Amino acid sequence: MWNSAAALFEAQDLAPAADRRLTRRLIDAWARAARGRFPSWAALRERDLGEDWGWVFAVDLEKSAGFPYFIYLGEHLGKLSNIYLTGETDWTMTVLEKAVADMEAAVAAEGPHYRESTLTLCNGRKVLFRAVTAPLADDGETITHVVGAANGRFAPCGP
Repeated sequence: MWNSAAALFEAQDLAPAADRRLTRRLIDAWARAARGRFPSWAALRERDLGEDWGWVFAVDLEKSAGFPYFIYLGEHLGKLSNIYLTGETDWTMTVLEKAVADMEAAVAAEGPHYRESTLTLCNGRKVLFRAVTAPLADDGETITHVVGAANGRFAPCGP
């Protein structure tokens, strides 16, 4: 399992190679789609995020009972569902679960919720992690979904 995680992280570095502003680009697209209301998933999908879509997820809140019900899971984030973290009380926590952990905070805030933290992978390697979640509404008013994005990079190794 660790070999596949290392290959994913080394090849993709947990983020689009161009830069590490994924969370900002998603929220900019969210705000443009919103036009003064909560954007719908359909309106957000019309935005051109290019390769960033590989790091985005969307969850249907009504269908989420105990676990997120993904209506969209970018190809890179899907791979993170098999990469486990350590240093927490729950050793079954994955990087993907960290990314979706703030869904309720975005709903409560009725706006974007950011998270920056350092995660410890199963081999002890540290990842500098950044994620954002934001509410969506089919009718522009009642929050029905949450969209989010996550990325990161390995922390420098050293003493």
